Amino acid sequence: MPAFTQIQLTQYFLDGTIYNPAFAGSQEAICTNVFAREQWIGLTDVNGNNISPQSVVFNIHAPLFALHSGIGMNVIYDKVGFQTTLGAKFNYNYRFTFRNENKSLAVGIAGSFLSKSIDFSKLTFEQPGDPLLLSTKKESGVIPGIDLGIEYQQLKKFYIGISGTNLTESSANIGSIKYTQQRYFYATSGYYFNLTAKGKKPLYIIPSFLVKSDLNNMQLDVNGRIEYNNTYWTGLSWRYQDAAALMAGVNLKGLRIGASYDLTTSNLSKVSNGSVELFLGYCYTIHPKVKLNSLYNTRYL
Repeated sequence: MPAFTQIQLTQYFLDGTIYNPAFAGSQEAICTNVFAREQWIGLTDVNGNNISPQSVVFNIHAPLFALHSGIGMNVIYDKVGFQTTLGAKFNYNYRFTFRNENKSLAVGIAGSFLSKSIDFSKLTFEQPGDPLLLSTKKESGVIPGIDLGIEYQQLKKFYIGISGTNLTESSANIGSIKYTQQRYFYATSGYYFNLTAKGKKPLYIIPSFLVKSDLNNMQLDVNGRIEYNNTYWTGLSWRYQDAAALMAGVNLKGLRIGASYDLTTSNLSKVSNGSVELFLGYCYTIHPKVKLNSLYNTRYL
């Protein structure tokens, strides 16, 4: 199974908006998050240049209670060898809230613009002279995209989401190469098992998974974590034919910090020292205005 070419996050469960626009505004809070990741540390080319994939993702999203909606934005930086991607994605969804307001269903859409560049001057070719690879400078192009997603959740109980990204499979010419953005599909779900009695500080066991596929290849992430008092969490993750990971984090009055280390289990373990990912986020809780259903009271007469 080849390595997955989309941005890879071990702590994907901390903010699902990068894969699914329906997750925007899913919490009753304005949330900003940053992921920073270096994949396969120590990976180099034949000239000794560092070609480890490096990613930074900034997300901000919030609910719009008056419109029963959620909005958000993702800013993405991704560098793989001598190929760099810088992009922005704008998310919107409409959220259907059930009579029990802890349950909701959201349908989302996102529009993205990715600027992708390749520095041909630093590439080393096994067979020089390819007419498509004659450029000796940095070339770039802009690629638009459309994502769609759906998400159902019951707060602190269960969630499930399905989405598709780059559905238009748009393309751009980068040098003499026509670069087409690959279409991907995602499915994710998680469940909160509360192990404590009502009235005591909650202790949850939370299994979850993320499936990624381009309909030719598939990758599966499975993890389980323990969360205590909505404050501390730790867990283990496993990525099929790629890595096993240790994760831990803390939530201090809305400020969230997380870290993970992936131990590579594929053949890349011979040339890399694993992967490191850091997360920093903050959520400011907001609530919808309470509407009075009736003013039939003598004090209002």
